[in-house]
Amino acid sequence: MIRNFHVRLAAGFLAMVLALVAVAGLSYSTAQNLVTASVWVAHTNEVIAELEATRNSMAEVGFEQPLFENGDFRDHIFNLERLTSDNSRQKARLLQLNLLSGDKFGANDQRSRALSIILEMKSEEQSLLVGRTTHADKISRATLNVIAAFSVIAVLACVFGYWSTASNLRSRERVEKALGESESRLKSLLAKEQELARIDPLTAVPNRRAFYEALDQERMRSRRYRRPFTIAYVDLDNFKKVNDSLGHAAGDELLVQVAAGLKSNLRASDYVGRLGGDEFAVLLPETDPTAAQLVLRKLRLRLLEEMAAHDWQVTFSIGAATFLDPPDSLDVIIRMADETMYAVKAHGKDNVSVSLVG
Repeated sequence: MIRNFHVRLAAGFLAMVLALVAVAGLSYSTAQNLVTASVWVAHTNEVIAELEATRNSMAEVGFEQPLFENGDFRDHIFNLERLTSDNSRQKARLLQLNLLSGDKFGANDQRSRALSIILEMKSEEQSLLVGRTTHADKISRATLNVIAAFSVIAVLACVFGYWSTASNLRSRERVEKALGESESRLKSLLAKEQELARIDPLTAVPNRRAFYEALDQERMRSRRYRRPFTIAYVDLDNFKKVNDSLGHAAGDELLVQVAAGLKSNLRASDYVGRLGGDEFAVLLPETDPTAAQLVLRKLRLRLLEEMAAHDWQVTFSIGAATFLDPPDSLDVIIRMADETMYAVKAHGKDNVSVSLVG
């Protein structure tokens, strides 16, 4: 009987040891996978950070200077080539980016193409980051399942399995920390990217895309509640002369001041956007032609005072259209205001005109 007891004890001990060996093997495997996942997550974050730094370096290059003549920009491209050497799609995009250094592209065209390629690369890296964080999360859950399945044996053999379990938990903690940081960074990058895609970088007012979205919402609201709205097209007379005589830096400062003047002299419910160059648009909800005429004439006088304060020989041709039953096409709505503005310019510039449509 004693012999049977020892046999059973030895068999139980052997079974426990084999089970612990299995647990140790599984724990080591999952820990290795977690470390690998952490490395890939960190690598992807590094690529995203380098892409962000590359795009920021573009903003420091003058609009008339070719990008590839800037040393910082070239250094960032070199770092990207090193970091993405294992990704054939990113290597192909970097090849396209390097080809932009040819003489056939102008500075602005080169900048636009380069930004488009960098945003494509960033989008892919963000997709990779999502996939890799998901994969790492699955590995983390698998680790927890392994620990739960053999928890009873691990308690009985805590002396034998202590170091393996502690090491495994430390690896899991490091990966969870990396995952948390990656998720936070990804959310921050996505939010920043969405904001940048809607804001004009020079004047800090909404760009054409954002203005069109606001206009579309107001068009639908106007139709639903049968309320008028006015859209004004603001053009700067003689702006080119300022650029030619004082330089583009002065021209940029002038545009910034105009945008600030538009925002500060309108209601909170009104919407200002830069459509491009020296052309701005203003959306005035709940505004009929009479009210629009008063608002826009006052706005023009305020802007002229700002120009005079800086000794800028610029005036403003403002054409507006008030809609009672707006058409479906946003381009048609914009064009009607644009046509009114050109009528103002044809009759001597520096004036305000509002037309009623529908």
